[in-house]
Amino acid sequence: MQGARGIEEALTFKDHTWWIACLCAGALTIALSIGFGLIPNISGCGDDGGAGSIIAFELVRTPADVAALFGQPPCTGPFREAMRLATWIDAIAFIPVYSAFLIAGLLALRPNGRIVALAGIAAVLLAALFDEIEGVQLFRIMTDLPGSQPIIDLLILLVRGKFALLGIGALAIGWLLAKPGGAGRITGLLVTLGGALTMVGLYGDEYARFLTLGSALSWLTLLGVAAVRSLRGRRAAHS
Repeated sequence: MQGARGIEEALTFKDHTWWIACLCAGALTIALSIGFGLIPNISGCGDDGGAGSIIAFELVRTPADVAALFGQPPCTGPFREAMRLATWIDAIAFIPVYSAFLIAGLLALRPNGRIVALAGIAAVLLAALFDEIEGVQLFRIMTDLPGSQPIIDLLILLVRGKFALLGIGALAIGWLLAKPGGAGRITGLLVTLGGALTMVGLYGDEYARFLTLGSALSWLTLLGVAAVRSLRGRRAAHS
């Protein structure tokens, strides 16, 4: 009982404390997202379908898809090294940071719906786990290009599961934002729309661009809310 009470107390920081954490983690999340595109040779050696080479690699379905994306020498080697670096950054920095960003937002919104917030947190944590295991599969493929179908079959499940869970997390945040005491119906609708677009991206590879579009809409909206709430909380603390 004492341990459970301690956890409960840890989760009941002042709302603006969670908003500050959300803002800091969110700003770093966006910075890392932009940083992926600045990695030399990350553009890929083949057609990425407009989704970007990193997402295209995550969404491969066969060794032939991998071979097409990684192309032929002299392009293959530099692109593989770029993708290795991106995968390491993803595992070590991006996944923990975006998880902290979303979870801090859900904890800040917890007074608006405890069950929904905790469900959203569970979805984000599970998505992060899927994402880390996904990275292991990507490294296995890059070690022995173009990989094997069993490895890619597992990758397919992990990637689609990750995005579905992130979509659920966004829907939870959107619902909580739209409730009285949240940031308003418009912000809630924007985050919900982002979660819905992420789900649309799972409908087929031709809709893959909606995966990043949906996340961008949800995450940028949440970041804006966190900035406003952090500022308001700071002003209230000094008034």
